Amino acid sequence: MNYFEQELRRIAIACDNVTDPVFAARACFADLGGDNRVKLQFVTMGTHERYEALKATVLNRSDGEVDSLILRFGDTWGRKQVSNPNFRDGVIPCIRTFDGKSEWYAYRPTDADIKKLAAELGTYLSVFTDRSRAPEKARIGEKESVMKTIREAKQNPAPRKEAPSRGRPKLGLG
Repeated sequence: MNYFEQELRRIAIACDNVTDPVFAARACFADLGGDNRVKLQFVTMGTHERYEALKATVLNRSDGEVDSLILRFGDTWGRKQVSNPNFRDGVIPCIRTFDGKSEWYAYRPTDADIKKLAAELGTYLSVFTDRSRAPEKARIGEKESVMKTIREAKQNPAPRKEAPSRGRPKLGLG
């Protein structure tokens, strides 16, 4: 298992919308239901071997790429304080590869950080997730709330509004 796969696993496990992840090289693929899949990978933002963001690409089996989003670590986590005096103002987390070895540079995200990133990722992926795959508990809750609304409407019917009279309009002449 390479370092990128290890870190992608942390994110995939924390994200509710990522099911049955499969890892290949530096990417993670997961099923979103229906014909939709997602591809997750760390990407650079212009600096060689400095991975500052997670890219989520939604793929459709028949139509190809549907959409993609880049979640920058600086936007999600902000600047993190570290004990290194070279970073008095803190550091924006990133994975750096140097001499063939990859690792988080100066700051390794905590489990809480990973959960925050996974929550943002999950919010994005929810747009493309097949609704029938929602957890059974959530679907039951939706059905119950709809039934509750119908029952309440039957018990407490709203008073009917009187329709406006359809008499002749006043022309205001005179």
